[in-house]
Amino acid sequence: MSDFLVRANDATILLVIAGVLVVVALGVAELVHRFFFAGLDAEVERHAKLLDLVHSSLLAFVAFMLAISVTDVRANFGKTDDAVAREGMIVATFGREIGEQAADWAGPARDLLRRYVETVVTDEWRRLGAAEPSLSPQAQTLLDELRAALRRLPESEGTRRSLLEHHDRLELARIARYENATRSVPRVFWVLIGGFLVGGMVMNGRYRPTALTRSLIGVHFAAIGLCIALILILDEPFRGETSIAPTPLVDTLRRI
Repeated sequence: MSDFLVRANDATILLVIAGVLVVVALGVAELVHRFFFAGLDAEVERHAKLLDLVHSSLLAFVAFMLAISVTDVRANFGKTDDAVAREGMIVATFGREIGEQAADWAGPARDLLRRYVETVVTDEWRRLGAAEPSLSPQAQTLLDELRAALRRLPESEGTRRSLLEHHDRLELARIARYENATRSVPRVFWVLIGGFLVGGMVMNGRYRPTALTRSLIGVHFAAIGLCIALILILDEPFRGETSIAPTPLVDTLRRI
C-alpha cells in the first residue's frame, strides 16, 4: 500500500481507492442480503426504524472519524508548508551572517552551507517522501562540519555564539521537518473507520439488490472512498503529486 501511494499520482489514488470501496460495498451488501436478509422482508419492515437508526449511526461515526482525520492531515500539511518557508528564511539569514565575517573564513563556511542546502534539496527531500521517511546522512555530515567551522571562527565570542545559534535554529528546523514527515493518522483511527464501514456495508444488505439500490450504494461509498484517498494523499506532506516542494530552499541557494 505504501509503495502504491509513493508511486501513483493523485488521480490514480482517488480512482483506485474509491473503486475498491465501491466493489467491496456492493459485494458485501449482495452476500449479506442473499445469506441473511433473504426471505425476511416482513421482519425488516417491522424493525425498519431500528435498522435505520443503527445504519445511520454507523455512517455518522464514519463521517465523524473522517472529518477529524481530514482536519488533522490538512493542518499538518499547512504547518509543514509554513515550516519549510521559515527554514528557507533561516538559511538565508544564516548565509548573510556568515558572509559578514572575514572573507578567508566566510568563503569555505558559506560553501558548506550551500552544499548542505543542495543535499537537502536533492537527497533529503527524496528520503522524506519515501514509504519510510529518513534524513540524509550526508546532510548531517555537512551540518557537523559547518558547526566545527563555526567553532574555529577567529572572531569575538559574541559573534561565534550568534552564528552557533543560527546553526541551532537550522538543526531544529530540520528536526521539525522530519517530525512532520513521520506524523500520520494513528492506526487505531483506520481500524475504527474500517469497522464502521464494514458495519455500514452489512446494513446495506437489507435492501433488495436492484439497479437503483446498487447505484445509490456505489455513489455513497465512492464518496467515502474519495475522502479516504484525500486523507492518504495529504497524510505524507513530502510524498506524491500533492506534496511540499523545497522551493524556499532552492530560492535561498541563489543568495548564498
